[in-house]
Order: sequence, then structure tokens, then C-alpha cells
Amino acid sequence: MEQKPRKKLLQNAERHQNRLKLHGETEIENIRTNSAFIDLMSWVESFLTKDKFDRFCQLLRLPVVSLEITKDIYQEYFRIFEGQNPFFNYEFSNPDYATDFKTYLNKGLKDREFFKTIGFDQLKYSINSVLVVDMPSDGDGDPYYYFVDVSNIIDVKSDKEGKIKHIIFSIDKETVAVYDSESYRVYKVDGTKIIGEPLVDNVHGLGYCPASYFWNQNLKGSNTIEKKSPITDVLGRLDKYLIEDTFKEYADLYGTFPIITTYEELCTFKDCDNGFVSEEYTYYEGETEMIGTRRSKCPACSESEEIGPGTIFEIPAPQTSDDPNLSNPVSIIAPDTKSLEYIKTKLVEYAELIREVTIGTRGRVLDNQSVNETQVFGSFESRQNILLSIASSFEAIHKFANDTVARLMYGDSFISSVVFYGDQFFLKSVDQLMSEYETAKKNGEPDEEIDAIYRQILVTKYKGNDDRIERAWILYNLNPEPHKTVTECSTLVGLGAMDQTDFVIKSRFNNFIARFEREQTNVLDFGRDLDFDVKIERIREILESYTTINNSNNGNQND
Repeated sequence: MEQKPRKKLLQNAERHQNRLKLHGETEIENIRTNSAFIDLMSWVESFLTKDKFDRFCQLLRLPVVSLEITKDIYQEYFRIFEGQNPFFNYEFSNPDYATDFKTYLNKGLKDREFFKTIGFDQLKYSINSVLVVDMPSDGDGDPYYYFVDVSNIIDVKSDKEGKIKHIIFSIDKETVAVYDSESYRVYKVDGTKIIGEPLVDNVHGLGYCPASYFWNQNLKGSNTIEKKSPITDVLGRLDKYLIEDTFKEYADLYGTFPIITTYEELCTFKDCDNGFVSEEYTYYEGETEMIGTRRSKCPACSESEEIGPGTIFEIPAPQTSDDPNLSNPVSIIAPDTKSLEYIKTKLVEYAELIREVTIGTRGRVLDNQSVNETQVFGSFESRQNILLSIASSFEAIHKFANDTVARLMYGDSFISSVVFYGDQFFLKSVDQLMSEYETAKKNGEPDEEIDAIYRQILVTKYKGNDDRIERAWILYNLNPEPHKTVTECSTLVGLGAMDQTDFVIKSRFNNFIARFEREQTNVLDFGRDLDFDVKIERIREILESYTTINNSNNGNQND
């Protein structure tokens, strides 16, 4: 306990995380105690005069403005959980175990939700954390997992591949955990000293330590403790963006409004002498009382020194006839708008460079109609590659968690698993997809291609609303010739390429669906336990019955 061979590496990893938190975690007051914030403010103080630094501190508002950029970045990264083709599979020697295990993952651990929420938080500001798969201390119950922040790690040892051999971490002020390839042990501690025998000493039988680094990309080759976040390379630029934005607010104070200059009046503050006042003070040299004098800024004059909105700046008045003419005692200095525009342009450039490095595009490039096809493809390819890299790290830690839980629960009956987030992400806007959809129809692309684009439109348009997406997809599958208008379908009927029943359903589709949901239930709830194809077939049969009734009624009217 007293020896901490990797203490320096752990401290560096914690400082790294504090910088990530500064720009990635929404904080109002606690940020003032963040060492990264303190270091940043010390740096600014080192190149500003005291009065300028005081004004800088006044203008720096919390939460920090750099969150506006990192919020966009992490929103882009969250797309890894919305892949079009994810695949999860677990293989056991006894197939019944697979069903039981999936149920425990989904309902007991809420496995995928855990990595979408708590796991994603680690990406944002706890990149150097370690995932631990644990068991109840009494040895009875199912395994579970959680993240240990690097600030709570006392020591961790791993091999060259980054596999952890052992980890020692604080549970609370009085207990520490020591986990290795053989057992779970928990000790009571007094400061840095272990007291007595272990409180918990349970053999897990895994053959490896039930802990793994959250992220699998090292900052430096041999250093497996400190990881490289997807935004590590732009932390310096994020610092500068935060500072420059505050400077912009500073410049706006005096740059937005003109400065009025006028001749100064004599200061009326008692004992003011050219902006300074003198005061006597008593001090002692040995036992002898001495009187000294010290000068300080005049309070009245100091109040008018700082330039800001609506400032009147006083200049010395002419004293003799040889001095400049007094006929224009007041003048107005127009604001330097070029400087303001420069600062704004600089901030935009900072933000675009940060986005380009972290997400593969400057953000607005795809909305520019003048961008050529090669640039668009390159941007999508770059974004895709970044997302695939992030997804691979999540897949690795997700698989480790699932595999370890499975081995603790089923032992050698567990064979293998596949955890794949997918490699196709929704990177286009609804407008872009609609344009592709119309072009594909116009060019006569195969229905399979058009279907794929339309599915992307639904998922992008109703992102986060699974019921709305499912309903739209059900209606899409019920609609005869969903890519054609009623007029186009009428032509198909004339050519014998569409039967009358399909045409009636097509032309009265909305009315038939409304009637179905009045008489049955909504299309989402109908046949929830049925396979999708069977469900569509059942609803279709009912819709076809409406066309028979409709034709019969038309026949009676003709009679």
C-alpha cells in the first residue's frame, strides 16, 4: 500500500481527465476547483496586467463557452449507438443458457443502456477509467460491473497488450479492493496501511483479472494507463478558444461603442497628485517608532481608467496659447470594427479546425451547394472512419464486460460472443436523403436501393422515437407500390402491371388504415407477438376485405 510504483502515471492520467472535464462537463461552480481550470487561469494571468486579468475574470462566464463545440462533437460520436447493422451474439454449449444470459443482460444489467449512458460519460471526461466486473461480497448473487475513476486507483499493473494483471482501488476512505487473476479481496485501511486480514477473499476462477481499461488507445506506446481521447489533440486549441472568446467579450466592451474624448477636469479627491495619493504609516525599527509614506492610486481617478461602453476618456487640457486650439474640446473616436471582425473570424476558424480534427468535417461543409462530389465523399469517409474507431473501443470493453459476466455465471459452458455496433451510420440530413431518394426514383434504381434510402429517411427523421419509426415502416410495407403516386399506379393498372385490389388499397390507403385502427387497434400493437412478415400479411388480409366491401357497395349503387 505504501509503495505506489505507478503514482506519477496515475497523476498524469488524472490531470489529463481534468482537462477533458473542463471542456466536456457542464459545471457552474465546481469547475473553479478543477486543477485544469486553475492552471488555465494562471496562464492567462501570466501575460495580462492585474487590471486586465481582473476584467478577464469578470467576463469569463460559466459554463465555459467551449462546451458549445464539444457538445456538437459528442453528439456526432453518439451515432455509434445508432448503427444500421449492429449484431450481438452469445454462444454456449447449452443453447438454453444463451436465452437466459440475454435476458439477464437486457433486464438485469440493462447492458446496452449502461454503455450508452454511463459508458458514454467515460468517453467524455473519464477516459482513463477502468471497468471492473464484480460479484456480491458474500459470493451469492449475479455479477455486475461498474467504472472506477482513475482518481480512485491506487495502483494498476498491465502487460504490454494492456491487459490488467492486478488493480488496487479505493472503495471508500476505510476500505480498498485488491483484484487480480485469482481472487477478489477487500481490506480495511488506516490511511495508507492495511489493517488485519481481508474483509472479503473470494476466488473467482477466471484465470485473468476481472478489470479492463475502458479505452484501448494509449496516449503513448508503453504507457497503458493514460489513454488518448478523440479530443486530446485539440485540448490546447479548446483552451485558446475559451480564452479568445473571453477576449472578444472584452473587446466588445470598448469596440462596440465610440469613445468620447474631452478635456479633463481637476480631480477633487483630497490629496490627489497626478492620479496618486500619499498617506503616512507607522513602522518600527527595533523599538524606535518611524513614520513612512506610501503612494497609491487615487480612487476617483482609477474609476475612470478602464475603457468600456459609453466611456468618456479625459485628456489633459491645453495650458498655454502655444498649445492646440480649444475650439473643439470634444471628439469622438469610432470603434475599430476591423479588430472585432478579426477576433470573430479567428474564433470561427478555431471552431472549424477543432471539428475537422475530431469529427472529420468543418460542420457546414456539407451544406455548401458549391462543394463538389469528391469533397462530399471525402468528408463522409472521414466521419465514418472516426466513428468506426470510436465504436471499436466501445465494442472491445463491451465484449470484455459481457464475456466476463458470462464466465462468472456459466463457467466453461460459455464459448464465445460477438459484439458489433455496426459499420453503417446515419451521417446525412433528411433533406440530403430526400434528394437521393427522388434521384433514385427518377433514375429507375432497383426497389431494394430505394427501400434502403427510405429506411434511412425514417430513422433520421424520427431519431430517438422508436415507435414512430416502427409505425412508419409498417405502413410502408402495407402500402402497395409505396414509391409511386396514385396517378402513376393508375397507369400501371392500365398496363396490367398492377391488379385492381392493390390499386384500391393504394388510392384509399389512409382511409383504410384509419378504419383498421378504429375497428382493431393501432398497427403497432396489432400482432406484436407475431413475426413481422406474418403481421403484415394479417393486416393486409383485413385491408383487402375492405376493398371487397367497397366494390360491393359500388355495385349496389350502379343497380
